[in-house]
Amino acid sequence: MNLQRLTPLLHAVPAALLLSASPSLAQSSSAPQPSPAGSFSLELNRLDGIDGGCRVTLVEKNATGASFSALKLDLVVFDGEGIVAKRVGVDAGPLKAGRTVVKTFDLKDLACDSVGRVLINDVLSCEADGFAADTCLDAVEPRSRAAATFDK
Repeated sequence: MNLQRLTPLLHAVPAALLLSASPSLAQSSSAPQPSPAGSFSLELNRLDGIDGGCRVTLVEKNATGASFSALKLDLVVFDGEGIVAKRVGVDAGPLKAGRTVVKTFDLKDLACDSVGRVLINDVLSCEADGFAADTCLDAVEPRSRAAATFDK
């Protein structure tokens, strides 16, 4: 056998092994790990005008595996120009694990067409097995189907 012909092959084999192993290594080390607590999706679903105010409809989906006996949110409402229009505490609990519920609250003296954005500013209270109060905000995933944006 001619060693000169085998030498390029011998050098290529370790490189091929390294390349074939690296995708699985990259996946195991850099793939995002799911939160052990799961998520809590909170959707701004509707804004309906009522008696000089605005009724806000939220759809809450609890995929955390924990039941929330209490969940109160500090929401800040901005107008279309980004100016704070109202701040309100909203009771979003209780909510059992694996459940989806609809909650409504009213923004008095604020027309729906003037709502440009709703911000989840903070979590005022959070009582759920397996959740520290300071991790509740991290679990909330805001979404919006309304004209106004909804974020944290």
